Amino acid sequence: MIHPGASDETQLVERARAGDRAALDALLLSVRDWVYNVIRRVLLNPQESEDATQEVLLKVATNLAAYDASRARFRTWAYRIAINHSLNARRGRLEEITAGFDAYAQGLREVADVEVPASELANPENLVLVAEAKASCTLGMLLCLDREQRIALILSDFMGMSDLESADLIAISHDAFRKRLSRARRDLYQFMDDKCGLINEANPCRCNKKMKGFQMNGWIDPANPRFSAPHLRRMKEQASELQCEEDDFQRPEYRDVFRDHPYFEAPARILDEILARFDPGV
Repeated sequence: MIHPGASDETQLVERARAGDRAALDALLLSVRDWVYNVIRRVLLNPQESEDATQEVLLKVATNLAAYDASRARFRTWAYRIAINHSLNARRGRLEEITAGFDAYAQGLREVADVEVPASELANPENLVLVAEAKASCTLGMLLCLDREQRIALILSDFMGMSDLESADLIAISHDAFRKRLSRARRDLYQFMDDKCGLINEANPCRCNKKMKGFQMNGWIDPANPRFSAPHLRRMKEQASELQCEEDDFQRPEYRDVFRDHPYFEAPARILDEILARFDPGV
């Protein structure tokens, strides 16, 4: 992900305001993947996430005249637009059908447990599918949180932003953010402690046992792995250091599960379609 320095940002903004398409491209590219990864974890659905990311970047592009470099870095300003959009946009399809942790637990219980012999699990194809099941299930857990809690958790624990910076992006006080984040951690991590075999070995739910059931339900696709392609970057690689002021939970394995998720590269078409609107030759 590209992050121009402050002076470079100012120059790019001025050039973009003057109609320089290349400068606009550089500005939007510098924030595109961050915006997409936050929205992807808010909505989960890839197509809805692409559409919402495009809406955010179009807002950024068409409101450059309102940007004031004396008040915030361009990146911070763009991120605020993204968070505001994420908080207020219409609910996604997967949000609509997710009814909370109790219903999610019941849904997992209804997925058949299928024992796969160790010799078969060692096959590369099955290793990919187990990883797909793990990512699909744990990302689904995020939808059991309300959207405000989800965004607080994403910013702090997954994207590695400080509490102060996260509170600033959401436009709430630092104390209010800390309370929201604490509730999100409590609800999500207690569910994982009660139900998830990744966290508590006493829990019977295992990704390798659910892998076949997820496949039969169409939740993972052997022909189209979304979360475990080898070239994908990981969240922990993109945001290597967490900057939280304090930790409500001393065990790091909760966040480690989510920081092993992919850091997606947003499809190029998102920018291409926006930039085409600003191309005088189109």
